[in-house]
Amino acid sequence: MSIASRIASAFAMTHTPGLGNRWSEPPADQVERMKKGFDEGRRQLAASKPDLIIALINDHFDMYTLSNMPALSIAVGTEHFGPPADSEAWLEMKRRSFPGNYDYAMDIYRDSIEAGFDLGRSGSAEFVHNMLMPLRFLRPEMDLPIVPVFMNCFAPPLPRVERAHAFGRALRKTIDRRPERVCLIASGGLSHWPPYPREGRPLKDDLDRIMWEVFNHGSQVRAKYPQARSLVHEREKEMAAERSDLVNAPWDREVLRAMEQGDSKALCVMEHDAIEPVAGSGGSEVLMWAALMGAMNDGPGKTLFYEAVMPWMGGVTVFSYDT
Repeated sequence: MSIASRIASAFAMTHTPGLGNRWSEPPADQVERMKKGFDEGRRQLAASKPDLIIALINDHFDMYTLSNMPALSIAVGTEHFGPPADSEAWLEMKRRSFPGNYDYAMDIYRDSIEAGFDLGRSGSAEFVHNMLMPLRFLRPEMDLPIVPVFMNCFAPPLPRVERAHAFGRALRKTIDRRPERVCLIASGGLSHWPPYPREGRPLKDDLDRIMWEVFNHGSQVRAKYPQARSLVHEREKEMAAERSDLVNAPWDREVLRAMEQGDSKALCVMEHDAIEPVAGSGGSEVLMWAALMGAMNDGPGKTLFYEAVMPWMGGVTVFSYDT
């Protein structure tokens, strides 16, 4: 990768909740392979010496709700915060602030509007596993300014995959004209079936009803139901124990193959209605991967590791454009 591109390094990573405090559940050899892969990603990021991180992430109804759900949004604050109190234990992190970069974020915002991408704008971001998992495993110093760009992955209608890819292309133009060395991180995916209700479908049980309130009212309802996240995690454990088909490793590997070969067509033809049956509603987090591919001009990359972690009900991977 040409140093003139200003992209020092770029990664895509899953933010599987099991990465928090459930490391005792997978087989020991699988844990060792994951830790080795994370070590390599962390080494690559450190060696690239970026000035800031641009994060392509999604929100899980901590910042945005069905009352205000932008397709794409950027948080321009000079600082961001996380995790919320109800996630400190399972993420094994205390709430703190993280530096932002208002000037850079506003440049992305202005350029995106000019390019035809009508981004929403927020101030400070609220980070949970969407951002904190990549920081924990790829940049544990948590010292770099972060410019987070959010993509709606859970409240249909969702942005088209090809639209996310095109946004990545537009983002690259801003990166290339600025002097800073950037680390790009796309966080999300791949196949997984979070036990979330879906708009327009019947609410099946108490968890659905609680989460539907969260979807509509966000942090206010999370304060009312501080156990909501733990109930979701317990449901995921139950689902993983009862079923063996909640990680679609072949689908995951097809996404990784497309990323490795820079085959943007393979991603951009994906339709969300077709993704959900084979990769779960969480499969639509491929949006961030497509945006990363666009920002990297469809260049080839490398999968550092991939593990189908059945107790966590998700594939775990780090993909790298080693510059």
